[in-house]
Amino acid sequence: MFVTRRAVLPLVLVTALSPPVLAQSDNRFDPNEACSAALSREGDMSLVMMTSWVFGYLAAADNKAPPVDIDGVRGVLGKIREICENDPSRSILMIVAASNQDAASVPGSAEQVRALLETFLQPGADIAALSARLFPTEADIRALYKDPLASALVRDLLPRFKPGVKFQPKPEHDAIFMVRATTDQLISEDPILQEFPGGYSQVLAYMKPGIPIVRFKFVKSGETLGLAFDGLVFVNGRWVLVPKPWGYLD
Repeated sequence: MFVTRRAVLPLVLVTALSPPVLAQSDNRFDPNEACSAALSREGDMSLVMMTSWVFGYLAAADNKAPPVDIDGVRGVLGKIREICENDPSRSILMIVAASNQDAASVPGSAEQVRALLETFLQPGADIAALSARLFPTEADIRALYKDPLASALVRDLLPRFKPGVKFQPKPEHDAIFMVRATTDQLISEDPILQEFPGGYSQVLAYMKPGIPIVRFKFVKSGETLGLAFDGLVFVNGRWVLVPKPWGYLD
């Protein structure tokens, strides 16, 4: 994993990578060619196109488009060059795809939870079994919330997670829309709190810090409306669902 998600803003990349007049020789980029060829091609515009493509690929994979920054651009180019020195025949596509796959193995990462949720969309998926893996335990709830909310959730929410309960996408759903944050961000009322259901503002006082938290939807590709869930959290080394906690306040 070597980049953070950035939007594709070629003008910013042009400014970051080049003098006022860009060199125009051999201005093309093919993500399938060897990285050594892509990096050795003359002309700043080739690097602009390559970096733009990388950011676009990763933004699409994460379904987000945060701003580009110059440090991010330089970091991407530096890491690609480092990897390419060890394997000059690898394509830029192979390097970036492998980076994204590596990120999916990082506990609590956005990539990991997206990969988990995408298993629900696979043909023939055992939705009941996949759903059961997200059922929380008392220990999970107490790792996430303080009393008295924790005890209320254990008493009233846990019994709802019965065998056969499914978190099932509709037949037309083929993509995931999600927002990942941390409980630290929600507790501090970071602007990302606005991306979560309004009820979370009622439980911030009971929330424990340092925990990845996700709201997500099963959607049709290219859409943001769909079947919504909240409260997917990474505690005790796994992802579990603790939805709508404000509904259990006394």
